[in-house]
Amino acid sequence: MNKKNIMVSVIIISYKQEKYIRDAIDSVLSQKVNFKYELLLADDCSNDGTLEIMSDYVKKYPSIIKVLPRPVNLGASKNYLDALKKCSGKYIAVLEGDDYWIDDCKLQQQVDFLEKNDDFICVAHLQEGRSLNGDLLGIFPHPLKQDMIINNLQDMLNGKQFSCSSRLMRNIFIDEEKFNDIVHLLSFDKVVGDLQFNAYLCSLGKVYVINKPMMVYRMRTNDGESNYNSSHPINDIEYTYLKINIKLEEFFNYKYNFFKQISKSYTLGIAYDICKFNFKDIKRFNKLIPKKHKCKSILLFPYTSVKILVDRFIRK
Repeated sequence: MNKKNIMVSVIIISYKQEKYIRDAIDSVLSQKVNFKYELLLADDCSNDGTLEIMSDYVKKYPSIIKVLPRPVNLGASKNYLDALKKCSGKYIAVLEGDDYWIDDCKLQQQVDFLEKNDDFICVAHLQEGRSLNGDLLGIFPHPLKQDMIINNLQDMLNGKQFSCSSRLMRNIFIDEEKFNDIVHLLSFDKVVGDLQFNAYLCSLGKVYVINKPMMVYRMRTNDGESNYNSSHPINDIEYTYLKINIKLEEFFNYKYNFFKQISKSYTLGIAYDICKFNFKDIKRFNKLIPKKHKCKSILLFPYTSVKILVDRFIRK
């Protein structure tokens, strides 16, 4: 593969996704662009037919596609980091092996924006959440009235969100210090990395969010092939996010206010345990949350609980 003058490096990360990997690859190959791109297929030692399918695509598109096979299972974060290190493009897009793009002008539109706006580090868009049957389960972030600008990390913490699966970002990882920062941030949890990655990007520059769904995020519950949020109980999910946000607050040297995120995870986790009469589990939340956030979170518990209920079920 000739890596000269590559504008975009697209990474597809996969593990045991032979049912879906063709949709992901085809959605990349169908992009209408006026620039050169490469497609890196980072398969994490799948034992189904995923790697064989990838190999067939390499034979058809040897000038575009390269497989990054793993002799052993590295885990999601290490697989991702190794692929990032091998990107040659000016920009990087990442797609999970079970998701797919639905707009064949997605990459061109994102590249055009970043080429004209040097002060933005990333451009993202909305995504559709769909079941395996194709039923629309929701759109994330919620549809906006217009395109959105996230000016900094505090903007993100105040509620402006974007999907990591939708972003096209500048290739900042040729900078060893920034790459090492990402390695450190992804070490906060073995599975969850989107939160840390997005927070880091927002700390470096502005993010533009296009008010249009350009991809599908498959939401699954099958054992062994599910995304994190659909396969774990709420208390475990919120404990993980509580832990990550506490570590992020420390990483950024308390420059940004993470109380809203910390209090939300604390409240949701404990509320779930109370509803399940799982009072012993409450101890781990009380042990983890910093003292400076604990008292305020307890005092605001009734208000926060009602607000989350309204935001999740009534306003939706």
